[in-house]
Amino acid sequence: MEEIAAARPRDALAFSLLDNHVRLAILDSLYERTVEPGPLASDAAYSAVKSDVGVEDSGRFNYHLDKLTDWFVTKTDDGYRLAEPGRKVVRLRRTRTLAADPAVEAEPVDAECYRCGGDVEASYDAGYLLVRCRECEGLVDHPLVPEGTLSALAYPPSGVSEVGISTAFERSHRRLAHYFRAMGDGFCPNCGRDVTVTFPPDDETRPGTAVGFSHVRHDGLVRLSCGFCGQRRLAHPLSATDDQEPMAAFFGDRGLEPGWDRMAAAMSWPVTSRDGRLAYETPDGTRFVVDDDLTVTRE
Repeated sequence: MEEIAAARPRDALAFSLLDNHVRLAILDSLYERTVEPGPLASDAAYSAVKSDVGVEDSGRFNYHLDKLTDWFVTKTDDGYRLAEPGRKVVRLRRTRTLAADPAVEAEPVDAECYRCGGDVEASYDAGYLLVRCRECEGLVDHPLVPEGTLSALAYPPSGVSEVGISTAFERSHRRLAHYFRAMGDGFCPNCGRDVTVTFPPDDETRPGTAVGFSHVRHDGLVRLSCGFCGQRRLAHPLSATDDQEPMAAFFGDRGLEPGWDRMAAAMSWPVTSRDGRLAYETPDGTRFVVDDDLTVTRE
């Protein structure tokens, strides 16, 4: 995309400015002093930041601080504070996404497979939280994931370390629900650009229409796509609209919590394609019909 290509020289310069441990220490100090205390925190004094970083040579410290100023750091009459790009750098580092990932062996979690009712286990490796059924072939049919995979979610290492895989399992699917809701509302939560909705193709031989769909064993998922940053999700449309009526009341009345519980319930309902729409039937006979703009009607 031309817009992204045009930004490459500036982006390359920005990344090069971060290639120094003193500069990262300056960002850390400013984050602790001007961000963590709250949105109205005072600016940090030059001497305080210099002391935090531990660089005694003023010339060396000033050199690195000047490199960051006006890009990642803002200079004010009262001192210094982090600019928004600087905040994002610190937050990204705190997720440990750029560091070595923890690896967690598969453990049972409190969930049932929405395909067969079998036992479910979760594990974590290489930045992904993997959920598998022990008793069936699962949802995803792809050589990159093992047999039985029900979901493979990108998730930061910070959300797993010292938290436990069961908690990470719950939180990762709640986080996914937020992504689905935003993209279902028509915008990308990553970049703020427009999202398009693609229904499962009637003929998977049509070029471009079956991307992603051919790797899942479910006929009722839709593709939510951002053409700018490339964010793409295969989502159940009733999960993507679970904060809107009629789905909010339906799930709420049955005590189904956002995240895995609502997604698993919807994934278990049989689906049919009707007049370019998707129709789902719940165990009590309720039918929900989804139009191509993700409008849901209860029948």
